[in-house]
Amino acid sequence: MSTGVYKQDDPRLRPVPLDAYPWTLIPSPPTPNAIVKVSLIPTSKLVAPLRLFTPAGDDDETEEVPSWSFLIEKGDESILFDLGLRADPEHSPRCVQNTQDGRVCLGAGTHGYAAHSRRKIVEGPLRQFKPLPGKGPIERLTEHEYDLSRLKLVVLSHQHFDHYGNLDTLPSPAPPVLLGPNSLESIGPGYPADPNAAWPKSWLDKYRFVELPGADAEGAWEGEIARLRLGAFHGGQHELRWERVGCFDRGVDWFCDGSLWFLDGPGHCPGHIMALARVTASPPSYILLGGDASHSQDLYLPVPTSPEHDLRLPLPVIDGQPQLAVDPALATYTIGQLTRMSAEENVMVLLAHEGEAEGVVDVYPGDLGEWKAKGWKEAKERGLKDRAEARRRGRT
Repeated sequence: MSTGVYKQDDPRLRPVPLDAYPWTLIPSPPTPNAIVKVSLIPTSKLVAPLRLFTPAGDDDETEEVPSWSFLIEKGDESILFDLGLRADPEHSPRCVQNTQDGRVCLGAGTHGYAAHSRRKIVEGPLRQFKPLPGKGPIERLTEHEYDLSRLKLVVLSHQHFDHYGNLDTLPSPAPPVLLGPNSLESIGPGYPADPNAAWPKSWLDKYRFVELPGADAEGAWEGEIARLRLGAFHGGQHELRWERVGCFDRGVDWFCDGSLWFLDGPGHCPGHIMALARVTASPPSYILLGGDASHSQDLYLPVPTSPEHDLRLPLPVIDGQPQLAVDPALATYTIGQLTRMSAEENVMVLLAHEGEAEGVVDVYPGDLGEWKAKGWKEAKERGLKDRAEARRRGRT
């Protein structure tokens, strides 16, 4: 949790050196089929104050950012990772909207300048983040005549309004919804039972939610998470558990073949998770779906060439508080994990709001598995290092 007052050059927010991350070898694909197909689905956009995302943003500067959803396919079954921003944000719970003269209560971890308490009065996020409504992932899949019966699981990187979309658009019977550790406690009973809640109570009553275990879970998982299986890909002998993978302390090998890992990525809000997807097998290449671990390339890129030449920026600080991070120290560590993974030539990081990918990578029904052959990683980072170098020269 945030403690005390921060300055923009606070050493507690200094980017973590890459050699601080222990590395566990990512397992080689056991078969050519040990991959998943990942497709990017656009949803509604947001016009956001840039200074909330990066300290390079001016006070009055705004940026139009996407809210990506991702379709992950394995054989005849599929997963939606994040649902983006709903097409009708005016139907969100009141605390998400710009209501009550913009003074509303947000649930713990919800967007806002400082949302660390369930009873903290802050501005509704749609007062700060202006929505540009667009079609949701289910509508876009339907337009392409996608068989929604293939959808077996929805995974939310975290609990915020621009990621949970509209669960009421899911097909019936709805697939279960997987959340990160301790998410439901933070979400609370839902609106209107709790007027401060950012989730509708009707969703919590209607849908099946399953949480990943906490960081202290040891050995094979038990209970509801252990019973959550996806067809033939989970054999009777498979046991879910936290394992080290890459630079991550906790990841779960969802299909037991290394093709899809869900990763604990704390700091932004309670229960924030990410996903590492193997999209080609020979040679292996990966996409890291970073959710809101970072809101700007400025924080995790460029990959430093040496500890002395690190051009990454820290979390932005406004009025003494780091932005969009309930635990700035953990958030800073997790951002460094994005950098460490991006240092691997066969890994491309994609943030949920990484607008630089727009117009570069293919959208659904396109396949992100072609990213390396088509040079999309380099294309979405083009000019970044030059801008970072220019910023450093301007400070010296």
